[in-house]
Amino acid sequence: LDRTREGGSQGEPLYLDVCTSLMQGNRRDVFIAGGRYGLGSKDFTPRMVAAIIQNMLRKNEADIQSPFTVGINDDVTKLSLPLGRPLNILDESVTQCVFWGFGSDGTVGANKEAVKLIGNYHEDMSVQAYFEYDAKKSSG
Repeated sequence: LDRTREGGSQGEPLYLDVCTSLMQGNRRDVFIAGGRYGLGSKDFTPRMVAAIIQNMLRKNEADIQSPFTVGINDDVTKLSLPLGRPLNILDESVTQCVFWGFGSDGTVGANKEAVKLIGNYHEDMSVQAYFEYDAKKSSG
């Protein structure tokens, strides 16, 4: 899997490196399938992993789609793998929260404090937070 698209080349960089290494080692008997993920800054999700595994587990090598793209609807090359149904890989005991804020109103700091409070109050819990914001000033 590569996280890049090399237009005009015979394949993506990692795919070409693997092919070259196997050929130099006289391992022409190994089937190699190359694909792309994460294009357009898309996260790589369990649903995408399942689509790749389903593609690779086809009975006949000729039926395995290679090259392929996963995670976006590639309307240019038509190489997208179908993603199937959403997957929930989390245990039922896991609670997820999403906090939204507009910036400059204190929500980033408040949300950081909320995560700390939850983690400190429930000693048997683990907490994790990811904050995404830009550096633009809201007041001009």
